[in-house]
Amino acid sequence: MRVLLLHPEWSRSCKDCLTWLYDDQGRVSKRAGLPVLRPAGTSPPCLQCEKIPHGEVKVRANAVELSERNFLAYQHYLECRATGSFPDDAIVRRNARVLRSIMDDYEQRPLAKLIGLLQLMGPTHGR
Repeated sequence: MRVLLLHPEWSRSCKDCLTWLYDDQGRVSKRAGLPVLRPAGTSPPCLQCEKIPHGEVKVRANAVELSERNFLAYQHYLECRATGSFPDDAIVRRNARVLRSIMDDYEQRPLAKLIGLLQLMGPTHGR
């Protein structure tokens, strides 16, 4: 989830990263309008991958990916949230509660960091 929220350019699967070349914005590179396959013998950009937790060795085996089922649940949540219409279903409610909690946490972090920084700086009025 962290990658989808903070680094969507890395939300591709490891399999896709091994198959295709990507640009800096996380899109599959294209030549003449066609996707470019990763040349044989070239390494994927695991050293820069945000799916590998901080402190772990930057190798593909350490990448953390959402399961297909969890990814689909997240996509469904976004669709329901965008339309404002959630089915009356216990599983959908549970998934929405869990996903909203995660998203709230990430949405509040930048604000909390800013407030902490401002508190460290002290009062600035009257200068």
